[in-house]
Amino acid sequence: MMKFTPNSSWLAQRPYLIAALITFVLVFWMASGPSVAEQKSDIKAKIPNNDEKQVTAQVKVETRLGQNIHKTIELYGRTEPDRITTLKAEVRGKIIEVSAKRGSKVFKGQVIAKIALNDLPAQLMRSKALLNQRNVEYQGALKLNEQGYQGKVHLAQSYAALESVHAEIKRLELDIANTIIKAPFAGVLNTRFVEVGDYVASGDDIAMIADLDPLIVRAHVTELQISQLSVGQAAQVSLLNGEQAQGTLRYIASVGNDATNTFKIEVAIDNKEAKLLAGLSSELAIDLDKMSAIKISPALLALDEQGNIGVKSVKESIVQFTPIEIIKSESDGIWLSGLGEQADIIVLGQGFVRAGDKVEAIFDKVDDQVNDKPAVSTNAAQE
Repeated sequence: MMKFTPNSSWLAQRPYLIAALITFVLVFWMASGPSVAEQKSDIKAKIPNNDEKQVTAQVKVETRLGQNIHKTIELYGRTEPDRITTLKAEVRGKIIEVSAKRGSKVFKGQVIAKIALNDLPAQLMRSKALLNQRNVEYQGALKLNEQGYQGKVHLAQSYAALESVHAEIKRLELDIANTIIKAPFAGVLNTRFVEVGDYVASGDDIAMIADLDPLIVRAHVTELQISQLSVGQAAQVSLLNGEQAQGTLRYIASVGNDATNTFKIEVAIDNKEAKLLAGLSSELAIDLDKMSAIKISPALLALDEQGNIGVKSVKESIVQFTPIEIIKSESDGIWLSGLGEQADIIVLGQGFVRAGDKVEAIFDKVDDQVNDKPAVSTNAAQE
């Protein structure tokens, strides 16, 4: 019996037979059972995946209680004298005496310096002698006028000459008095511009006196702050050299500065001993009405998606973002309003959660340095 062997050239001439054969094999294989992908899917469905389990974030929370504090306006100012004046010469002459030292305290009416009288006393004597003559002439003219021997014109001329001498005497007496330079008010002789032997003309500077009691702190407030202030309010003053003082708001400008839209205010500080100096930079803290506020660390502040500043807290395991207003700043924290009388504030992990997230709150004790009141523990309620 002859054996038939297919010729390779015969198959090459009929490629559709090869394609049909391969297709038949693939269809038979796919129909015989589940695919490898389906088998893997079944295996995954049977094995639990821990990664797909939802994880609840844990945050550390502290309960903060509100306290009634004064809302405070903080300003920067500068200390200045209550009054300051520069004494000037009113007559010309040589300085013959100085009676007060630079930097010394002076009282009202104290002699600061004296100017030489020169010929002023002699002029006064001559004018007084001329006064007697003009008085006699006037009395004679008055009698002649009464008798009808002299007219009113000559009488008026005699009276004018008499009054002219009176005026000259008063001017000379005033010039003599002005040769003695006196302090117009009590204060400190900050600067003296003359020494014995100096020649001064009318209008030259003699000395500068500053009144430092009370000492004044001048500052400027904004349009929003001006409506919250009133004369008589107390103010705490902190000087740059570390000294503290208590003052009273004594003046509020009624017209604002055109360039800055700010209003000038003045705070008066009692300075009877003249221990506080003028020209020092200072900080003013003016207390306003009391309001409830919570004290936290500035590190706990956060921003929402709109850029509003606030604090993240937890209520019934849900994160809440509360916009706040900074009422007062201190070295160990800031006071905020807007959180109510009590708030469970996130102190650790606030950067990893957003408003609306469900979290597991782990409560902790309040840091005594941040809040003076003890924390209200809510662990038992959570359990």
